[in-house]
Amino acid sequence: MPDGITHINKDVMFKVLSENYKNKSLAVYGLDVPKITRLLPSNYPAVTATEIHADTTFLLEDGSLLILEYESTVSSADFLKYIKYAVNAMARLHKEGCYVSNVIVAVIYTGDINKAPAELDVGALRIQIKQVFLSRFDTDGLYNDIKAKIDNGEPLADDDIMRLIVLPLTQPDKARKQRLIEDTIALAKRVQVEHQQLFIVAGILTATNKFIDQEYSKSIKEWIKMTKVARLFEEEKIEAVNEAVSGADRNARIRFAKSLLSDGEDILKVMKHTGLNRAELDDIQTSISA
Repeated sequence: MPDGITHINKDVMFKVLSENYKNKSLAVYGLDVPKITRLLPSNYPAVTATEIHADTTFLLEDGSLLILEYESTVSSADFLKYIKYAVNAMARLHKEGCYVSNVIVAVIYTGDINKAPAELDVGALRIQIKQVFLSRFDTDGLYNDIKAKIDNGEPLADDDIMRLIVLPLTQPDKARKQRLIEDTIALAKRVQVEHQQLFIVAGILTATNKFIDQEYSKSIKEWIKMTKVARLFEEEKIEAVNEAVSGADRNARIRFAKSLLSDGEDILKVMKHTGLNRAELDDIQTSISA
């Protein structure tokens, strides 16, 4: 994720993507790999002051590690970058006691690219990548098919969702990508199933992170933070913290909560300030209204 994003937004984005990528197939992109079991953190703290991070990292159901990258240019230096990502991801998993026996690097090329080398072999060091060229996808056809389903109130299949996430990248220049990002996110906001809606929007932001207008990205992340699902995630986190806090005078906290709620304070802030959980605050709110 780019710098300047609030900690809450990062937590929510990662949790939404983690829960929704589980058991998804990447076959819809033309990637013949096992299903996803787990989304892994993609930021790898390095010995230097900088931090390197892959676009997306997954653990697959056969135990393989998948490094998934999105590229709009072609450079031989990219192969060295992918090697660093793989080594750092393997090191993190090894610390968790998870030993990787197979690493897959897959690169999804945006509509700007029609061909690219698939291998770097310099003797002792060799890496081969799987490739997807989104320039070969039918942008208008895919968009119109999914739009028709949403217009008719039909449920979206997993393949529809996965296609919608990468659809903006099928365009060959930044301006056209940005227009399609905005169109697909507007379409996603009309999806009736809220957890699917949030997954699609978070997935689009992640897939287009290198290309999206950052001001627009920031506004969409703020929208995510305000959705009901995101607020529930944040409530879970606050309640976990509150449970770990040694109790101050409970009566004093209840009085304070009543005062804040009476002033119309946001319930998440009241949870943070009082250490009370959502159910307790709902009871207090009811007593105030009675």
